[in-house]
Amino acid sequence: MSTNAHHRMGGAALVAGSLVLLSHLAVLPATAQDGAAPRDIPEGFVLPGPPPVNAPEAGEAKPSSPAETPANPMTFARTPEKGTTDWPCIQRRVDTISPAQIWNGPDVADAANVERTDAMRALVDRVVARRLPLDEAATMVKDFVGELPEAEREATATAIVADILDRLNRERGEVMVGIERYGAKQKALAQRLREQSSEFARLRQQPDTSPTEIEEARQALLWDTRIFDERRQSLTYVCEVPVLIEQRAFGLGRAIASAL
Repeated sequence: MSTNAHHRMGGAALVAGSLVLLSHLAVLPATAQDGAAPRDIPEGFVLPGPPPVNAPEAGEAKPSSPAETPANPMTFARTPEKGTTDWPCIQRRVDTISPAQIWNGPDVADAANVERTDAMRALVDRVVARRLPLDEAATMVKDFVGELPEAEREATATAIVADILDRLNRERGEVMVGIERYGAKQKALAQRLREQSSEFARLRQQPDTSPTEIEEARQALLWDTRIFDERRQSLTYVCEVPVLIEQRAFGLGRAIASAL
């Protein structure tokens, strides 16, 4: 078999594999929505938006393949309306956590009139940070509210809920903007892969194409396919961050309510 024929046969398999990859943007559904417990963010993985709980120090190794175990299946969902949004997650997009989702006490709008003390601000700063485990944060807010004078407890608790919700909604919004940018890049890369696959197939069909030219096109297609696949695997973790923030808001709101 000639070298040219060998490259053409290998190229056929590559094109077929690329087309299969691009046509299967949804593999396994995520299980972190509607009450199911999300998977932990893998150590060393860097998220868009604010830094994650376990962001690695400079020079630390990152996981080589964080999504290839049965406990962390690879997920990538088709967008709800193809071509109209860059949201890449199987989890439905909810832009804002509403007060009613996490709090059944007084209207948080009334908290605008409550004076914020240094202790209140310090408490909010600590409990919204995802580096602090949720159970510890919930105990902190419950103890703080429980120690307040009864006459001011409800108003102060409502103000704390309002501030926690404001902070977590802002953080969550930043994360979601980052996810959407991520999705837009992935969509653009998918389109480029389709074009590369078509061009590669065209080169293989031309009898005067040199083996060097075919090999260069093959390597370029392989490289971009690898990048696309690695990004798709990472979306398993990226897409669960808004859910983790929502769960934190709910847990803190419930803890505060239990102290009233």
